[in-house]
Amino acid sequence: MTILFGHPSGNPNSHNAALAHYEAGWLEAFCVPWMPTELEIGLLERIPGVKHQAARLRRRRFAPLDAAPKVQGRFGEWDRMFKRMVGGAWADERLSYQANDWLMRVMARECRRGTVTAVHAYEDCALLQFQEAERLGKRRIYDLPIGYYPAWESVHKALIRQYEDWLPRGAAGDGVYVRPEQKHQEMALADLVMVPSSFVQRTVRQYSDRPVAVAPYGVDADFWSPGPARRGDGPMRFLYAGQCSIRKGTPLLLQAWKAAALDDAVLEMVGTWRLADSRKRELPAGVDMHEPVAPDALRERIRRADVLVLPSYFEGLALVILEAMACGLPVIATDATGGADVIGPDSGVIIPAGDLDALVASLRWAGDERQRLSAMRTAARRKAESMSWTLYRERVRQAVAPMVGGA
Repeated sequence: MTILFGHPSGNPNSHNAALAHYEAGWLEAFCVPWMPTELEIGLLERIPGVKHQAARLRRRRFAPLDAAPKVQGRFGEWDRMFKRMVGGAWADERLSYQANDWLMRVMARECRRGTVTAVHAYEDCALLQFQEAERLGKRRIYDLPIGYYPAWESVHKALIRQYEDWLPRGAAGDGVYVRPEQKHQEMALADLVMVPSSFVQRTVRQYSDRPVAVAPYGVDADFWSPGPARRGDGPMRFLYAGQCSIRKGTPLLLQAWKAAALDDAVLEMVGTWRLADSRKRELPAGVDMHEPVAPDALRERIRRADVLVLPSYFEGLALVILEAMACGLPVIATDATGGADVIGPDSGVIIPAGDLDALVASLRWAGDERQRLSAMRTAARRKAESMSWTLYRERVRQAVAPMVGGA
């Protein structure tokens, strides 16, 4: 009795979910387009023009699963990676859905194995294997890393109206390739919904009566760790890390930054720009924009910062919050990031999503309270240390054990 598990790219939460099954002895196979080996990463790093991309690929590298059974589609993924390198942001989203389709076809085929008892798959890439599993009388575990889509639809429509002039010409905003009906069908077929935060749980409860299990994500507190103590002089450094889009609250953050008018402060933004190019050329004073970086480089930027700010309108449990806290960084985040489950008054500030005045006030508060922020670093680190991936894996196993006869 085993679980067939899959993910369209491989990230920290999917790696640890697969490891949870592997450690329990019930992983049939991990279906993933490509999980690079150390040798493959090393070879890519030697190719001119690819070194930067290879460094980012290290996020897909996960040694504890080296010996785990896998089903991969390397050639298709290499083709998509090449197209991403030469294409734009929208091409990246289109190619992501191609990876989703590959995964569904493969898992639908592999779930016919006689030893498979249950299928564990993610939003947007679960439909075909769930349909086949239902036909075969096998259980379906639906992993929802972000809030349930129907809860996002009304928010999204309002944001498009509010920030229409922030969107690239001809674009409809985030989610050009989204398939709402598929999401509804996936949810309807689920025997269990795995979510990382109380925020995601609430969005599911609004629209579905499917059983829900909460398993908060963890953080590698050995890798994401504080660096040398920050000096008290120099400008106050705010950091935003993530895709720059309307869902992530980028327009609101830039409006708030301009309104806060902080003295001797900078806002460093690290991520892919998914908004109109004209807006990128009009960044307020004190804002520095950078392309996405590999984990090592992101950790160094976090260590140099004083505060992480994440004004997103819709998340699951944003890993960057835990990564920043593990590095000893206080966090300003909205109540739609999953941060309310982990950020206390001694480690940061939670504000309502979309509240410009609250965001301005929080930026000003942080700018005025540098000494207090220094004291909050210890509390942030301590909380992150309690959010281990080991605990996450234990919660996953507890939730799914009945589906493989483990409880």
